[in-house]
Parts: sequence; structure tokens; C-alpha cells
Amino acid sequence: MKKLEGKIAIVTGAGKGIGRDAALAIAAEGATVVAVARTQSDLDQTVNMIKENGGNAISLSHDLTIEEEVKAMADTVLEKYGRIDILVNNAGGYPKEIYKNIKHQAIKLWDWTEEQWDQIIKTNIKIPFLCFKTILPTMIAQKSGRVVSVSSRMGRIASQMGAYSVAKGAIVTMTKTAAIQTQEYGIQVNAIAPGMVDTPGQRVYNHSVGQDGAKMGSSADVAKGIVYLLADAPDVMTGQCIDLFTTV
Repeated sequence: MKKLEGKIAIVTGAGKGIGRDAALAIAAEGATVVAVARTQSDLDQTVNMIKENGGNAISLSHDLTIEEEVKAMADTVLEKYGRIDILVNNAGGYPKEIYKNIKHQAIKLWDWTEEQWDQIIKTNIKIPFLCFKTILPTMIAQKSGRVVSVSSRMGRIASQMGAYSVAKGAIVTMTKTAAIQTQEYGIQVNAIAPGMVDTPGQRVYNHSVGQDGAKMGSSADVAKGIVYLLADAPDVMTGQCIDLFTTV
């Protein structure tokens, strides 16, 4: 029997990169995947890949920075399947609009505009918060559920990434808070913090800061870490963050 057989899993940011590989890996373990992102064409590719490999998946296109859209997503899943067993909080990143003013160096903390700061926080903190807020009550009622949020190595150490590091660090703290508050209901909440991962967005960023030759890890390996937390981690493992691609 596959490790996640019969589970209903929501994967946000599933249109490409880490989210797509996570969706593929979770489906390969028997879960039905609800792939969520804004761009329908990307989601269609993810769902087609899952189905070609014999898995089950549907796509839902939503802007998860808007609470009503997060609620609509969850309502659709509950109407169709009656439960939510897994949430992978992956949606986020470094919006490409910010690259325009980067000239081969990271933006200094004092050079961030308020608009840029708000955009990073909205993309990387507001989305997982709204997903926690909307989906955890369902898991609490079920008295079961597993959540994995995708942080970053940049959120685990002091770095040059400004608002992005702050946001990814906040994901770790939010993970620990949610774990403490839901443990009594049989819910596990963990995070994973990859280093630089070879994704379309990362390649664009690397080029903008003159790091085209930077060594990067694989999003498929991040997906393996996510599956471990969802399927193999002991029940007492909650509120933890696994670091990947680092020797420091």
C-alpha cells in the first residue's frame, strides 16, 4: 500500500518548481492532489503529469492572497471530497517585479520600498496564514492532519535577502506556533527550509544578481523531504524545520 493512499492533499503554488514536484511526489504515494495556483495553464500541466503517472489530481485556480478565494478553495475541496488531510504551504517566492531594480546585488534593507516590502510579506506570509486560518479548523474537527510549509535557508540564517529572509523566517515561527496550538488535536505541523533550488524563478533571480553559475539543489529532492514529513515522520515530530542543501 502506498504511504498516502486515500489522503486528500492541497498543494499551493503547484504550477511549477517545488510545488509541482511536491504534487507529483505526493500523488505517487497515493494521495489525491488538489493543485492550487493562479495560472491555470501551469496547473493543467501539473495535473496532466500526475495523471500520466497514474495518479489522481484536480486543479483550482485561486489568488491565495485573498481570504475569500482561500475559503472558496477549501469549500470546493470539502464539497468534493469531504475532508482535507494534507496541506503543503508552498506558494510564495520573490516576485519578479522586484528584479527590475536589482543591479547585480541584493536590495539593502534600507533600500526596500514600502510597496516591495508589502508585496513580499503578502506573498510569503499572508498566503500560509490564510491557509492555516481556513484549513486548520477542518483538521481540528477531523482530529487529524499534516501540514508542511516551505520556508528557506534564507529564513534560517542572517542573509542579504532583506524582506524575503524576514518572511521566510516568519514561516518557521508560524509553523512552531501552529504546532503547539494543534498538537492536542492530532495534527502535525512542520516546515522545510531548502537552500538555493533550481526553479524557473530562482534562475531569473540568479541572472538578475549576476549568479548564473550558482550551484543549486533539486526541487525533486525538496519534494522527497516534504513526503518524509507527511508520511514517515514520527507522530511526535511537530513544530520542526528540516534544512536542506547546506553544510553550515
